[in-house]
Amino acid sequence: MNKIPSFWPGAAALSCAVLAACQTQTQTAALQCGAGGAAAAYLLCKATGHSDKDCLGAGLVVGAIGAGACYSYAAKLDKQRKELAGKEGDLDARIKYVHGLNEANLQLNADLTKRVADVTRSTDQVVAQIQQKKISADQLAKERQARDDELKAATAQATRSNEALAEVKAYRAQYKPKSPDFDASFAKQEQLNVETQQLVAQLAAQKTRV
Repeated sequence: MNKIPSFWPGAAALSCAVLAACQTQTQTAALQCGAGGAAAAYLLCKATGHSDKDCLGAGLVVGAIGAGACYSYAAKLDKQRKELAGKEGDLDARIKYVHGLNEANLQLNADLTKRVADVTRSTDQVVAQIQQKKISADQLAKERQARDDELKAATAQATRSNEALAEVKAYRAQYKPKSPDFDASFAKQEQLNVETQQLVAQLAAQKTRV
């Protein structure tokens, strides 16, 4: 029986064919995101007669194909900006805004940490297949494309994090707020942003392995 790559592109199409609720690209991406997508991919793979080993590989990283849907960071930033609108110079509003940025980046980093773990496990499998010469050139190309898509999605989140921090830095330089609360939240945001960039770098490292 032919091997199924860890980033199994057929899983998404099969999911939509079998599950009546899967009617749009957004819904498809949401289905692929996280444990639910992996579980669905595994069951569908088994239903088509493949082995446990093959299907575990397929289920692991089907979530990565819809990686962009796994991040809610941009929506949270937009919400924070909307709440700040018209009160940009108000210190209390700014403190609340930076608190919101802290919470959004904490969740983003948790999401990125999970993506790194999932992609690392999958890449370990692909590297083993390469070493054992059990993966075709076409399958390998799909694995590389899936990792490229994963990295692009994560990089987009990191870019928004950089932009949010830069905007707060500009406010701080202009208004020079005298607030320990603001200073603490600002320092936390700087650290969270560093962690975001580091996590994206870890995803980039997985891409280079294949």
